[in-house]
Amino acid sequence: MTANDEIGESPLGDDSACWRTAEDGFVNAVNGMRIGADDVQRRSLTAIAGPTRLPSEHLAELREQGYTILENILDAAAIARLKEQIARSRVVNHAAEADRDGHFWMMDGLTWAPDFAKASVHPVALWLLQTYMSNADIHFCHQPIITTLRPADTLKGTFPEAGWHSDYPYHPGVFPDDHWPESPVFGVQYNVCLDEFRADNAATQFVPGSHRLCKGPPIEFNQGGTHMGEGQHRDVAQFCAPAGAGLIYDARTWHRACHELNVSGEDRIAFLNAVAPAWVRPMIDKTPVGDRYRASHVPAALTARERHDVDRLCNSPMLPTPDGMPQLLERRRRR
Repeated sequence: MTANDEIGESPLGDDSACWRTAEDGFVNAVNGMRIGADDVQRRSLTAIAGPTRLPSEHLAELREQGYTILENILDAAAIARLKEQIARSRVVNHAAEADRDGHFWMMDGLTWAPDFAKASVHPVALWLLQTYMSNADIHFCHQPIITTLRPADTLKGTFPEAGWHSDYPYHPGVFPDDHWPESPVFGVQYNVCLDEFRADNAATQFVPGSHRLCKGPPIEFNQGGTHMGEGQHRDVAQFCAPAGAGLIYDARTWHRACHELNVSGEDRIAFLNAVAPAWVRPMIDKTPVGDRYRASHVPAALTARERHDVDRLCNSPMLPTPDGMPQLLERRRRR
């Protein structure tokens, strides 16, 4: 909807872009405007399934809880196509990967999976990310990654040490004196669940509210293994979400991949996106995959809006550090 309560185009999906189904048409979620099915067809509009709640409700939850689960980023047909493409790529390019324990990444999905590219620039997700970070100039800190978490075998029933961290750019040695300002927000994770995230297939562990601490997990948190509900890990929970949903959380959140908890006997696949203001240095060089993306068939399968957003998030050069912002340092991992 436009400011004059007329139907128009917008690159982002806020509340005004959401419509509820009604008898013989749709009702706008903001102003109650009705549009009939015939008018939808006449205007060549397309209705797609959106989140089950308004974007503003997700934003309020993200601000309060540090995370939100945005349903219907991918529909069942897109999930089926992606599963088939990922399986083919695994056979050709990842044949040496083990079938059990741990995880592996596919770094080049942007070059062969249009549905993957579309999910990475979903308009409601982008509105949430930009609004939460109070910044319209954002980018990905690495090209979108497909991660496959394999079923546990030798890890089953164990309590591995380590793994607890906050995400980029909230890594040791990036902020001056490792001081994390309360605001603005410098990093958000936007992950898409190709498979349902459940307790029995190792849904990511996290500490609710830890983003408010503005510091990384202490060394002790990575010692002695994680025993959920006990001792220093008494408040640990898991990010559970349906297949096709986007899991969006503040990058300061303490979390870990808990490979030992995938007792489902099946892989669990997700897409990883690290999002930051466009002046924050990328975590991984995006150029090689970006060049291959432009030379692939994927851009032609996207809309003009999707191509624009993939370019600005994945392929645009880093912006200069604005006045008043911290001079971020080279990324350095804690060993």
